[in-house]
Amino acid sequence: MTKPSLDIRIARALDLVGDQGVPQDGSGLPVRNAPSPLKVFVPFIRARGERRQRRLSETTSDAAIDSAQVIRLSTDGRWHDSGLQLRVGDKVRYSASGRLFLSRPLEVSIGARTCVWYRIGDDPIARLPCEDGVITASRPGPLRLQAALPGAFGSPSGETSTESPPPPMSGEVLVKLAMTDAADAPAAAAPDGWRYLWRIGEAAIFRTCDEGTSLCCDTHGDVGILQYPVDRPLTDGLKLSWDWLVDELPSRLPEHVQPTHDYLSIAVEFDNGLDLTYMWSCGLPADTIFQCPLPWWDRRETHWVLRTPADGLGQWISESRGIKEDYRRAIGGPLPIRIVAVWLIANSAFQSGQGRCRYRKIVLEDGAGRVRVGS
Repeated sequence: MTKPSLDIRIARALDLVGDQGVPQDGSGLPVRNAPSPLKVFVPFIRARGERRQRRLSETTSDAAIDSAQVIRLSTDGRWHDSGLQLRVGDKVRYSASGRLFLSRPLEVSIGARTCVWYRIGDDPIARLPCEDGVITASRPGPLRLQAALPGAFGSPSGETSTESPPPPMSGEVLVKLAMTDAADAPAAAAPDGWRYLWRIGEAAIFRTCDEGTSLCCDTHGDVGILQYPVDRPLTDGLKLSWDWLVDELPSRLPEHVQPTHDYLSIAVEFDNGLDLTYMWSCGLPADTIFQCPLPWWDRRETHWVLRTPADGLGQWISESRGIKEDYRRAIGGPLPIRIVAVWLIANSAFQSGQGRCRYRKIVLEDGAGRVRVGS
């Protein structure tokens, strides 16, 4: 087995990257050609003043909620009882503010729209998709809350992950709650046929647009993975094709280390639990391939840079990728049998930047047929 280079070993010690993706048959490393993570770390440190200014300039929720209960959530990893016992159909208005800090000196933090989770009775956990909104109970039970990173839970029932335990954090989030009769529409309704990955939580990021012909993505200090289930054999000729238009990228630094890993992408999930995601990058060259730097994901997700701003922001670009060939080059090891989902990914949680893009004409096709994704 090839030993990781010295800079990768140092980057892993600094929690900048994770596992580098040894194929499942142990035959050696697949293609990994990103520049040294250490080259990004210094510019990231220098940009901490910019991140601090961005954080201080963000408006916090000041929604007035009559007769509100206030729940103070720390980073203790516990579920907190709100004191509200809900019946089916009950509605609770909420307003959340505050931040969790992964590093105060480096100005790495996430806001309330990304880190407040709730559970009603024995329902699966869910994340508040924005700072202000309404929860509707689908079953009876107590409303409980927890402040946690996306990906912190090991199952939909809310146990903390033992495979990738959350890192030490500081800070707190305040959540105001009050019963309401408001008929607010759900802020995080996924487009028809799509669903948000439970591990990351619901979000108010993706919506249909352009008279129903496109999916629009607008991310600002949050994260979401939208999934569309499919069932297609991984044949030699299978291709994924799509059009995308990127107006703005959420990172100003190369995205292959943990604290700068804000990006926009489209991904294919395989039946072996791995996924390959095609992305735009602000600073990595096209055809850069790297393992996801985040815990848990570093064992499952591989990134392939297809486009950079030099290809033209604000312009529709058409793509077509041979999935089996790309899998061999980027992931390696035994081939999966089937493709089980197509994903759209948007992350801007780490640096609180903004990303905006659109997708259309997403298709899986080989000689046996054609499947339109999302319609």
